[in-house]
Order: sequence, then structure tokens, then C-alpha cells
Amino acid sequence: MSESQLPPSSGVVRPKSSFAQDRALRNLMESFVGRLPEDHRVSSVRLVLQELWSKAARYLDKEDLLRLGEALVFAAEAHREQKRHSGEPYVVHTISVASILADMELDVETLSAALLHDVLEDTPVGDAVLKERFGPEVLTLVDGVTKLGKLPFKSIEDYQAENLRKMFLVMAKDIRVVLIKLADRLHNMRTLQAHRRDRQLAIAKETLEIYAPLAHRLGIYQVKRELEDLSFKILDPEIYYEIRRRVRKKLPEREAIIKQALDILQQRLLEEGVEASLNGRPKHFYSIYEKMRRKNLSLDQLYDLLALRVVVGGLAECYQVLGLVHTIWKPIPGQFDDYIANPKSNMYQSLHTTVLGPSGEPLEVQIRTWEMHRLAEYGIAAHWHYKEGKQRVNQLDRRLTWIRQVLESQQDGSEPTEFLDNLKTDVLSSEVLVFTPKGEVVSVPHGSTPIDFAYTIHTEVGHRCVGAMVNGRIVPMDHVLSNGDIVRILTSPQGKPSRDWLKIARSNRTRNKIRAYFRQQDRAEREERLVRGRELLEREIVRRYPNKEVTLEGLMPQINHIGHELGYGGGEDLILAVGGGNQTPQGVLARLGVDRPHGGGEETKKEILPPPRKEVDAEIVVEGAEGVLVSLAQCCRPVPGDPITGCVTKSRGITIHRGDCPNVTAKGGDRLVTVAWGNPKQSRYVARVCLEGVDRPGFFSDVTQAIGAADGGVVGIKASVAGGTRARMSVEVQVRDVEHLYRVMARLSGLNGVQEVQRG
Repeated sequence: MSESQLPPSSGVVRPKSSFAQDRALRNLMESFVGRLPEDHRVSSVRLVLQELWSKAARYLDKEDLLRLGEALVFAAEAHREQKRHSGEPYVVHTISVASILADMELDVETLSAALLHDVLEDTPVGDAVLKERFGPEVLTLVDGVTKLGKLPFKSIEDYQAENLRKMFLVMAKDIRVVLIKLADRLHNMRTLQAHRRDRQLAIAKETLEIYAPLAHRLGIYQVKRELEDLSFKILDPEIYYEIRRRVRKKLPEREAIIKQALDILQQRLLEEGVEASLNGRPKHFYSIYEKMRRKNLSLDQLYDLLALRVVVGGLAECYQVLGLVHTIWKPIPGQFDDYIANPKSNMYQSLHTTVLGPSGEPLEVQIRTWEMHRLAEYGIAAHWHYKEGKQRVNQLDRRLTWIRQVLESQQDGSEPTEFLDNLKTDVLSSEVLVFTPKGEVVSVPHGSTPIDFAYTIHTEVGHRCVGAMVNGRIVPMDHVLSNGDIVRILTSPQGKPSRDWLKIARSNRTRNKIRAYFRQQDRAEREERLVRGRELLEREIVRRYPNKEVTLEGLMPQINHIGHELGYGGGEDLILAVGGGNQTPQGVLARLGVDRPHGGGEETKKEILPPPRKEVDAEIVVEGAEGVLVSLAQCCRPVPGDPITGCVTKSRGITIHRGDCPNVTAKGGDRLVTVAWGNPKQSRYVARVCLEGVDRPGFFSDVTQAIGAADGGVVGIKASVAGGTRARMSVEVQVRDVEHLYRVMARLSGLNGVQEVQRG
């Protein structure tokens, strides 16, 4: 944002005179130029240094400018033997990076680190020297953007991924690291023509896939737009220049429309006494290309090559201007977004509306305050404004939780490329904003399903998920969420993840949590089988060798040998097989060859098999009682997976109701008992599903076919038609458990004409 764009109240410190007129500032700069190596006092260095100095002098005091000059001289001395591909002194690059950051009015530590950002990587200067000269803060920033040393990597992709992982680790502590890296990449892209074509393509591809989306995630749109256009120009120059040519040809016509709209709105704002800055905002070329590709449109079909932006002093005026815009021109339905009430995850705030402009063509209007405008241009960097950054830094913590989530989602020892894949999928892809039933906004990656949403809310919500409702309707687990959806996750204490979810989940973070669950389950199952195997073997040892000091530990050498003989990895694997029922303890001990431990003279005892292990085989477990008569209530039709409550009756023992059954509340607390699902005896349970929809030919048949397609069975149907158009059905459905039931309901919900599906 240039100085002329800022209102008087923006808080920017303006000098009493410009840099060109301030002899003292000029002399100070010249004093540092005089200390540069002789071959660095050339015009190219002077030109970029004067640009940096004039920007920094607008907001840094003399003490900070002196520190900046010392960093400049140090960088020039360190890089004195190095040249860029263009032949210029290398320090031209580091000064240009600092100049980009000075546009954002970042503190002197950040600017100094930018001047020094390649010193550790490309010169003999070490950490200790840098820390002694410029302090630990500057050293941390420089080290954060320094690439890894010459370590062995399997591929260049692994090397790039590890560098990114290192940057994110430092970035989680100090966001300024990524600001320096983005500025570094931006200047490299501006001067990319000096490289070979293959290097240009590789760098531009990485920029478009990693750095431009990262700038977007941080809300730094000014950097994002330029990175995208520069990459686009390298990767597809033919389309880039064609769009540029046609846009420039079309712009005069669009600019005339915008000018007419500006004049009309400006006059109306003056009449209402609203002070505002109005200007037209051109679209950058890559965003035009993306919109053409996404919506399959030609350039002639795009009307928003220019948009109208209104910047006002306060929040109330934003909505006042919105009302005025809608009274002047007719708003287009469905084309309004309130990013003030619901900011984007990168802090972007603004009102967006599209109206039919003066010539009857769609006209996009953006309305925001000056503070929102600064955030829109510089995003997270706006929180490191020179005068305010260190006081406001704590506000960043909650806005940067996604960085920690990226790092937490990584497993120890995971491949570098896995980190890169997760980064692209979970962080750098476009996002979808959906709502919880309480109205809280949740950001999930584009293409996310209810499974991703559930795990974003909380890991346990994901683990216990058995179904989902979107905008009041039950949907399948693979339903793709859209902006503005209201998502409700249906959970059950008996719910658990399915391995099929790994194919459904969009987010790598979600998939990692599901994999972690199954790893934990596998470990727990292994431990349980090991304990059970040991118990069975020890029991058999006691039966075979009464009154003898024989233990399982004492027999382990022989059991190890038997394990290898039977094709297992050893004794522990054989014990696991016994615990899992794949081997019997009698069969294992019989392979020892004798029924006596040390070959004594006693005769072999007659083998008496132990009684089979008693398992809990009750369908319903009643706390504190066994063998009680239980029955499933017909009023609410519970199925395995439902939370349940038992109700004591006079003649039918205990009746099992769903936890939310209204009859349970009516019975009163004295007659209720605690129950739980045990080992279900039936393969199918009957549940009741009620649905309503628009009556049509074949509706009844479609319902039964949908249930069959979801592997459900129909026991009975009651159907009626109200008013000649509205069909109502109550269907008795056979299902295995509550998760199966929700799959059936999701299938029914997707039928043409169905408006509501719910449990009966």
C-alpha cells in the first residue's frame, strides 16, 4: 500500500520531508555506501539501496537505520566475491528482498535478517559471528530461511520437502521467517529470466504449488497475485500473453463502465455525508485464467475483469455503503458474501456484492475499512507493523494454529515427500467454510467430507461418528461439503472408525488420525492376544504337570523352537496364535514330545482337556444381574450401536429402549437400569424409518430398491398421501447396526423428491 493510499488515521509515521529532500538521510545512506567493497559502489547497488532506504526512512528512526546500514555493509562484505546469474553483485538480491519487506513496514530485525538471509548458506560466516554482531533474534530468522546443509537425500524432492519442514518448525515460533522466504522467492521470480529454461520451469512450478498458496493462506494477497502471474508467465507463456493481449484490448470498455459507476456512487456518498476512497480494481491474469478454466468460460463471457472497491473509515459505514449500492443498482441473487461477519481463515475481511451496473452488466463491488484493506494486502504481515507488531504478536497465536496442526500431523520418521503431500492437501489447497449447528465457522480443505469435518472438530468426535446431516438431511459419509453447509455429526458410544474411511477422507490430517486409531487398536489387540495366549498355556502347563515346578518361562526355549518349526517368527508369535485361537495350548505342549519336564519315570497322565473358556454371550448385558429376561422395545426399535437404557416391567422382565426414547422419561428413574450391548445374537435388527417427499410414479418402488441397494431388508411399509402431492412412509427396515441404518437413511435421503428422512 503506498503512502497516498493511507488515510490520515492509519497510524503510519510520515516524515516531515521526503527522502529526496532530507540531506541528513541521504548523507547517512552515502556513509554506508562508502563502506561497501569498491566494486559494490555501482549504480545497480545504489539504485536498489536508495529504494530500500527511502521506504525504511518513512517509519524507522535513526537508531534503527544505523542498525540496518551495519547489516547492509556486513552482507556486502560477506558476499563480495559472489555475482548473480545476471552478473550483478549478489547483494542486489538481498537489498531487494529487504525492500519488499519494507513495503510492509516490518521491524528492523526482519529487514536486517533479509539483508543477511543467505550469509549462513553461501558464505563462511558462522552462527556465532552473526549472533554476536546482530543478536539472537536476527540469527533465528536467518537460520529459519537457510537451506539444509549437504546432507544425503534420495531425491531433490526430498531435499525441498525437508527444507520446507525446517521452515515450518521455525515459522511456528516466529512468522517473520516465512515473510522473508516469500520476499526472497518473489525477487527470485522477478529475475528468473537469467536462469536456464529447465530451472525456470522447476522454480515456477514450485512457486505456483507451494509459495503462492502459502501467501494466500497468510492473507498476503499483494505477494500472492504477483507470484501467480510470474509463474503463469513462465509455465504457459502462450496463454498468458493471449489473455494479457485480450484483456488490454477489452479494458478501455470496462474502465468506462467502472468510471461511470464510480461517478454515480461517489455523488451518492457525498449526498449521504460518507467519506470514502473509491477505485477500480483490475483482476490479475492468473485469476482470470483460473476462473475461465473452473467455470469453462471464454474471456468474452467474463464481466468482472474490473471491480469497484470502496474503502471507508468504520465498520458501520461498510454496511451503510452496502445499502446505498443496493438502492442504486439491483443486486444479483446469491452473489453476496459477508466476510466481515465471517472472516476467511487468513483474516481477510470485506463485503462482496455483485449488482447490475449502469450498463446492465454485472459489476462486483468490494467494501471494507482501511484496517481491513491493510490486512487484505499484507495479511499476517500487517500484525508485524513496525510500531505495533510486538504488542499484537500474541493475537497471532490463534490464527496460526494450522501451522502447529501441520507439524503435529506428521509421524516420527515419516518420509519428507509425505510432509509435502500433506502440506499441499491440508494447507495449500483451497478451503471450504462450513458451519456447526451452533453457527461456528469451520474451515476444511476443498473436497472434504463429513469425516474430515468430524475429525476437525475433535478426534473423538471422528472416532465415534456413525452418520452425518448436512442442512438438515442425512447424507452419505462420502458427501462433498460446500461453502455455507450446516453440518451435524451423529455419534454413538459404540461408534468406531472404518478402514473404508481412509478412501473417503480428503485431508491427510484426517487419514493420519484414522491410521493412528487402527495402529493403537492393533497394538491393543496384540497385547490382549498375548495375555490370553499366556493364560491358556499356563493353565495347560498346570494341568499337565501337577505338583511339578514347571513354568511357561522355563519352557520358552522349546516353545521358541516349536514356533520356528510351525512357520512362526518365534515363541511370542506362537503364543499370539494360541491367544487368537489359531493354535491350541494342548497341541503346542504335545509337541514337546513328553508330558514330563525332565524325563522322569512317572507314567504319562491321561490328558483331560480343560473346559472351554466361558465367554459373555448375552445379547444385552444388565449391570449387576445375569440371566434376566430382556426384550427390545417396539416403540423406538433400538439396534446395536444405539445408546440404550433398560426399563423394568412387571411381566416382561427388562425392556430395552433407545436412550432418547420419550417413553424412558415417562417411566421414571426408579424403574430404569443400566444396560449395554453385549454379544448380539441376531444378524439383523428391525428399525423404523419415516420419510416424507413429493409423490410421483415409481416412488414406492424407488424406496424399496434404495433400501435393498444399501443391503437392508424391508419388513413392512405403511404409506399415505396427503393433499394429493405429499407422500408419507413408515418403513420397518432390517439392518445390522446403527451405522448400517444411517447408510440406509442416507441412500433414501438422496432419492428424487425425498424431503425428510428420520428415525421412527
